[in-house]
Amino acid sequence: MYRMECEKIGTLITGEIDCADLKNKLIPHQDKPVIINVNIGTTVKGAVDDLDLVIQTLEECGYSHDRFYIHCDGALFGLMMPFVKKVCKVYCLIHILYLFLIQ
Repeated sequence: MYRMECEKIGTLITGEIDCADLKNKLIPHQDKPVIINVNIGTTVKGAVDDLDLVIQTLEECGYSHDRFYIHCDGALFGLMMPFVKKVCKVYCLIHILYLFLIQ
């Protein structure tokens, strides 16, 4: 699609994007623009990607703001995120529930 190569990025056990893997896959393609899909609550694990960390990773790899596009998919929490004062609380709750459910 868009005549661009597609790279799958690994995830952490919590379901969030693995920014170390993202960095490893960005470095060889620094000459190309990037489109990234981040999640605001995945439907399986409820994972919320750290958008600040994704942007920081892009900047560390030499991408200026005009060379990347980030789509935030809010299928699960997108509607309520603007009303959440601290996203960390939502993330921590999801993480605690996840740990409880896998035991």
